[in-house]
Amino acid sequence: MEDSKTRKSLALDVRTYNMLQKICSHQERSKIGQLKVLIEKEYEFIFGSGHSERVQAHLDKRRS
Repeated sequence: MEDSKTRKSLALDVRTYNMLQKICSHQERSKIGQLKVLIEKEYEFIFGSGHSERVQAHLDKRRS
């Protein structure tokens, strides 16, 4: 299991950073907190049981 306190750096272009900052301000979250929320939602969409058949077909195609 990974140590939850270990961090990796992540570089963003200025436009993306500014969009993230605006989202964070609106949601009243830190950047890392907001990224975790966005990544968890996307992960669940892609790998969870709730994604569509179209997404599943795309994932199956990429795996082969």
